[in-house]
Amino acid sequence: MKQLIFLLSLSLLSSIAFAHDVKPEGIINLQASASMEVETDTMQATVAVEAENYDPAVLAKRINEKMSWAMDTAKPFSEVKVKGGQYTTHQIYNKRIFKAWRGTQTITLESKNTEELGKLIGLLQKKLLIKSLRYHVSKEKVQAVNKVLIKQAISNFKEQASVITKEFDKNKYVIHQVNVNANNRHQPVYRARSHMKADMMMAESAPANLQQNTSNIQVNVNGSIRITK
Repeated sequence: MKQLIFLLSLSLLSSIAFAHDVKPEGIINLQASASMEVETDTMQATVAVEAENYDPAVLAKRINEKMSWAMDTAKPFSEVKVKGGQYTTHQIYNKRIFKAWRGTQTITLESKNTEELGKLIGLLQKKLLIKSLRYHVSKEKVQAVNKVLIKQAISNFKEQASVITKEFDKNKYVIHQVNVNANNRHQPVYRARSHMKADMMMAESAPANLQQNTSNIQVNVNGSIRITK
């Protein structure tokens, strides 16, 4: 009796395993998308304090002084988010002979107020170097646009599914699997200091000339449907 029960259990497990190996018929993979070109609304700048000195203690003191000055300068600009970066140092050699320590510390500035951020950058240029300027879309705006694009992408997916079902002379379909992914396809534009306009380079105290760009936001819907009778 025990042997019979064991054989029946083994047969049942084999049937279940076989059922999992059999793929459903009428499965079709689909992909749809929706995209929108939107204007950037947030500007981000990276500025840095750089200095050299044979004595690392003196080097750190000089960089700290400039950083304190930069933070104090940024305080009146309430619409600009200021974030201090890491302090890094490395040794400089001349023909394998130690020359000095070189230190760098960065500050990240971010704001939706282009004019205010430009004025602050202009002031900081007196003692700091502009490493890069970045134009991007804020998280709030991306989320709002994504809500619109998700609806459009799903509608496009359903339209494709309906067309394919009809072309195969079937009446209906069911969703087998679906994934929704938001993707900012085009990366924000960066401008290094060496690529900035000549008037900015010549007059270091002048406000930075920041211009808005556009970014392409895209939502993809991919998955599969099963065509039924």
